[in-house]
Amino acid sequence: MTELTRRSLLRTSAAAGTAAFAGLPALAQSREITVTALGGVWEEAVRKSFVAPFEQKTGAKANVLLGSPPQWLSQVEANPKNPPIDVIITTPDLAITAAKTDLLDPFTTERLPNLADIPEEFTKALSGKGTVFDYGVAGITYNKKTVKNPPKSFREFVDRTAAGEWTASLPGLTYAVTPIMLIWTLAKALGGSVDNVDPFFQAMERMRKNVVFWGGPNDFFNHLSSGEADIGIYFDGRTWAHVDAGADWMDFVNPSEGGSINALAVIKPKNAKPLAWDYIDVMLSPEAQLRFATMLNYPVTNRKVVYPDALKRRFTPWQQAHFPPYEEIAKVRSAWVDRWNREIRG
Repeated sequence: MTELTRRSLLRTSAAAGTAAFAGLPALAQSREITVTALGGVWEEAVRKSFVAPFEQKTGAKANVLLGSPPQWLSQVEANPKNPPIDVIITTPDLAITAAKTDLLDPFTTERLPNLADIPEEFTKALSGKGTVFDYGVAGITYNKKTVKNPPKSFREFVDRTAAGEWTASLPGLTYAVTPIMLIWTLAKALGGSVDNVDPFFQAMERMRKNVVFWGGPNDFFNHLSSGEADIGIYFDGRTWAHVDAGADWMDFVNPSEGGSINALAVIKPKNAKPLAWDYIDVMLSPEAQLRFATMLNYPVTNRKVVYPDALKRRFTPWQQAHFPPYEEIAKVRSAWVDRWNREIRG
C-alpha cells in the first residue's frame, strides 16, 4: 500500500490532469449501497418489496448480494472500517454475536422513523443493534388425509407419536435450527428449560421408534407426500407455500404451548454508508413489509401492517409463540449436540 502511494506521487502531473474527474466515480459510488438477500423467491421478494421502493424514494441504487449470513458477516469483520456490505439480513443469533463484537450501529427512531412501529421486543432481543423484520413459527404440520384429528399441543403430539398413531418427521441434527425449533421448544413445552432439556430427551426416547428425521425443508415435504411420515414439526410459512403450490392436503397447527419463533433480522455494519438507514427504514415500512409478507407467506413485525383475510388466517401472532433465548442457547448448544449424538443418533 505504501509503495503504491509513492509511485502515485511521482506522477503528480498526470494526477493533476485527472483530478477534475477523480471525484466522479466516488460520487456515483456514494449513491450506491450493497444489500443482501437469500436466493430463490427470497431475492425476488427483496428486490420488489425493498429495493424498488428504496430506489424510487431516494434516486440511489441498491445492489443485491446473494449468499449466507455467516459469509456476509465475515466480509464485514475482515474490513470493518470500510465494510463491503451496507445492510445485512441475518439470523438473530448471528446478529447478537456481531453486536457483542462491536461491528454494528445501534438502531434508533431518529435514524429509522418506522422503527417506532416495530414492537420493542424485537429490537431489545438484538441488544438494540438491529431488529427482527419477519418471522415464522415452528409448529405442527400434518397430512389432512391421514391425520383426521391433529394434536392441539406438543405434549399431545409426543404422546400420540409414542403410541404409534403415526410416523412423525422431525428436524435432524444436521439442520442448523434444530437445537432451537426442536430441542429447546419441546423441552420448554414439556416443563423444561434451557438449563434442563431432560424432558426433550425423555420424549425422544419414547417417540424414537416412530420417528424419521429430515435434514432440509424439502425432505420434510417429501416425507409427507410419499407417505413415509404423516405429521411433524415444520414451519408455518413453508407449509402455506406448499399449499399454494398445490399440496392442499397439508395443514398447520400452532400448538397450545406456542411454537418457536424463527426470525430474520436486519443489521447495519458500523461505517456503512448513511444511505443504509434509508434502505432499512423502507424495509420496516408497512407498505414494503406487507408486500414482502404477501410474497413469502411469513408475517412481518410492523404493527401497522393490515393483512388480507387469507393471510391473516394463516399467520400466528408473535405473542402466541416464543422468541428463543439465543444467547443462553449458544452457551449450551454443544452439550446438547453431544448428548444427541450419544442418545438419539439420528
